[in-house]
Amino acid sequence: MKFTKLTSSVLAGATLLSILAPTATFAATSTAGSQGATDDNGGTPLPMTDKTVAGISFGDNSDNGNTGYLRLQMVPHTLDFGNHKLLNNSKRDFTADGKNTTLASNDLAASYDNTDANKTRILNTTDPALSKVENKAWATVVDKQITRTGTGYAATTKPKSGSWELSVKSDDALTAVDSAGNKTSETITGAKLSFDNTAYGRTQKVFELTKDANDASWATDSTAAGVTADDADISAAGIVKSFGTVLKDNGTDVTVATAADGEGQGANVFGWAPQDIKLTMPQGAQVNNAIYKANLTWTLSSTAA
Repeated sequence: MKFTKLTSSVLAGATLLSILAPTATFAATSTAGSQGATDDNGGTPLPMTDKTVAGISFGDNSDNGNTGYLRLQMVPHTLDFGNHKLLNNSKRDFTADGKNTTLASNDLAASYDNTDANKTRILNTTDPALSKVENKAWATVVDKQITRTGTGYAATTKPKSGSWELSVKSDDALTAVDSAGNKTSETITGAKLSFDNTAYGRTQKVFELTKDANDASWATDSTAAGVTADDADISAAGIVKSFGTVLKDNGTDVTVATAADGEGQGANVFGWAPQDIKLTMPQGAQVNNAIYKANLTWTLSSTAA
């Protein structure tokens, strides 16, 4: 700006002159005029408004867009095994709370991207029916098949819960990525991901859990006359307590849970404490200063759909 070249004495004089100058009188813009034919505001009529949104978020509340009477509503989107100084071949286990098991001195940051906040999300809930999966990384299967209506379904398709399987598989090997997140040619063969101590909870407060508008009428729909008569309303029985997969290209589906005919009405939630989700690096693996990633695909399949 031009004023930056003025001396302090000139600035002082300018200030003095402004003080001594006569004070002008300005009339307020007429509210009535700004709304009428005179339009003396010269633009948007008064009073004019604008909006502010204040927000705060807790946990993972992203929507995957799935719909239907039976749907996979949630899976752990990120499993974060932290950032560490090195890979010790005698201490090769890392947990999803960002720690190197039994070697705390090796932990640099709680997150793989060198931040302090671990990215493994846990379930926040006050629902007593979900107390066993609270504060755990989680996956949710919503089963509203008892409310299935209409025609055109296969003869074996009934308005009844159950007959589904949740599984998970590896898409690729653990691979170094560049600063843009693109895969490099550096891969680690034989790393294993394992889930232990699977917890399970089931609730009829589906909308309260998912916050999905598609579930808003569940409480009413599930108690409609004649709808629940064919359903025993019992929990899924086929919970796999421990499972794992080698991280490799085109892995094989591993069963997480199954619900037989008549099981699993409502929201079925499967949970794992972050310390029970373990990444085991292969013996003799060589690593560089890099971020390594692998991808998983969770699949909900059914013989009833």
